[in-house]
Amino acid sequence: MATLTEILDEQARIKNELQRMEDDDTVTEEDSGDLRDTLVARWEVLDGKAKPLIERMEKVRGITRQAADPANLEPPDAGGSRWGAELVTRTQRDPYADLEAVRDRLVTRADLRARALDAIEAEARRGNMSHDFAEIATVKAQDSPGIARHMLLTGSEDYQEAFRAYVEDPEGMAQRAALTLTLANGGYLLPFVLDPTIVLTNTGSANPWRRISNVKQTTSNTWNGVTSAGVTAAWLTEGSTVADASPTVGNIVVTPQKAAAWVFGSYEVLEDTDFGQQLPRLLADAKDRLEEAAFATGAGSGGVPQGVITGATTVVTTATTLVIAIGDVYATQQALPPRFRNAPGCAWVANVAIINKFRQLDTAGGASFWTNLGKGQPETLLGAPIYESTTMASTLTSGNLLAVMGDFGQFYIVDRVGVSLIYEPLVKGSGSSLPSGQAGWFMFWRTGSQVAVVNGFRVMKGL
Repeated sequence: MATLTEILDEQARIKNELQRMEDDDTVTEEDSGDLRDTLVARWEVLDGKAKPLIERMEKVRGITRQAADPANLEPPDAGGSRWGAELVTRTQRDPYADLEAVRDRLVTRADLRARALDAIEAEARRGNMSHDFAEIATVKAQDSPGIARHMLLTGSEDYQEAFRAYVEDPEGMAQRAALTLTLANGGYLLPFVLDPTIVLTNTGSANPWRRISNVKQTTSNTWNGVTSAGVTAAWLTEGSTVADASPTVGNIVVTPQKAAAWVFGSYEVLEDTDFGQQLPRLLADAKDRLEEAAFATGAGSGGVPQGVITGATTVVTTATTLVIAIGDVYATQQALPPRFRNAPGCAWVANVAIINKFRQLDTAGGASFWTNLGKGQPETLLGAPIYESTTMASTLTSGNLLAVMGDFGQFYIVDRVGVSLIYEPLVKGSGSSLPSGQAGWFMFWRTGSQVAVVNGFRVMKGL
């Protein structure tokens, strides 16, 4: 039987190997998941062997301490309240227990998911998450162990309280001796109940892209997917040789791009207002507006994600100069291949000014061309939902891309999980090294987007 020293030495080697895999940017969760689970399983076996040895040593030490002080030998009260309370506490499941093991990746993926689901349920019971948001978070935790781990590390009451204290008094928090909750760069990740890369906020904005697109999360620097034109079948006569119908496979790589928001103000403003309470909402709104523009018309180069209008290069030009006619709408719809036209994610997107021009084409007031489904449901254009985008073209200028119809399951939005917030206590004057009597907050995150299948979209272009 191995000694306690041998067990602890092997656990240290396992921890070092897991740390090496964590530090190596080329090793992803998908590549190393099985090896990680094997190492974690071995750690748990060793931990099971070590615990009885450690408990026995603690009992021996406890007996020797009690022998030195006879008062310690007194039994608990008749009701056993103190010991009983400890027993109840230990038997209640706490998803945030032993977060050091979570940080060191010494928890299996199955346990990470289970803990994250418990954390989501707890936040929903506290009223911090609506039912819809809790469902979204649940799906994301089940799909990705990395996201489940992120939720556990940023969701505990201790972390949320520390984050609030950091927003309200960052300098005081920086002077605390216990820095286990802070990041190495001196900032914080937003708690997962506030993190827009996990729970969708700003549902009332004119930013439809996250609601209708294929949104993915990653804990690495890229997200990789596979595309294929499918298999071609053919009729076969008796005794004839079948043709090779192997599909052609392509690769789609989406790289999240860095974005940031900088907010600063005078010390007097920061001290005399509830700026700490308003800051997360203000930053989330800034993130929402920046992303809406990128997802609509982003260049796809120069550090900017690719927008739908940029990636969807197949256009249908209107028949008459500076006019949108009902025939133009039908032409755009019928130009979209049936696979994408009949897909569950098929939808229209346009600026509200263009949407209103479409509405005016329906003189019957609710015919099959334009259908008003009422509150809580998007209106439909030729049977497909239609959504408003703030950034898309609003005028009938020649050459403007007026509306897009397509299967938005083929438009990928990829978030690098974790929105970070850093405090700058001493803002310098413009062109000077002297302080300006101001402090600021710097938020940064990474998001990418890309059209996976160009043929899945058609764009209406003004003549």
